[in-house]
Amino acid sequence: MPAALDQLTQASAPVPVTDAVALSGFLGLVPDPRGVRGRRYQLSALVAAAAASVLAGARSLTAITEWIADAPAWACRALGFPLDPLTGTVSVPHPHTLRRLLVKLDGDALDQAIGAFLTARTTPTGPGLRAIAVDGKALRGSRTATTPYVTLLAAMDHTGHVLAQRQVAVKTRH
Repeated sequence: MPAALDQLTQASAPVPVTDAVALSGFLGLVPDPRGVRGRRYQLSALVAAAAASVLAGARSLTAITEWIADAPAWACRALGFPLDPLTGTVSVPHPHTLRRLLVKLDGDALDQAIGAFLTARTTPTGPGLRAIAVDGKALRGSRTATTPYVTLLAAMDHTGHVLAQRQVAVKTRH
């Protein structure tokens, strides 16, 4: 999950399900990479559940899928998972379903959605100009076949909130 979610875990009283449900309204910015056939769960429900698990302390794909499997029915319904019409129970995805989706998601679009959510959560500090800091970092261990590393450019306000983060082509020294 993007580092922007770490901001929510540092809030004075993070409420994983409530924050994730609010985030799901912004997930329309994220294109669904899955094929049209066989979609059982809404993209917003799957990503919101993953976000809720990260906000609750999950730090790996295994922990994320375990949190979703163990979440109470009311939380799963609030996150957008369907009710099985025959049994009346809430249906949650298989761990492999979630893993495949998270691997395929457009990271830039997800960053944009989370950034929009965080921006909407913050209240303006007052009239006047807003100070924004921009910094780029090369990610350790991100080498691909075509690049020696992945470089991210992030913008933050001076309260520590990430406003946006994008992958850029190359790191410059200017």
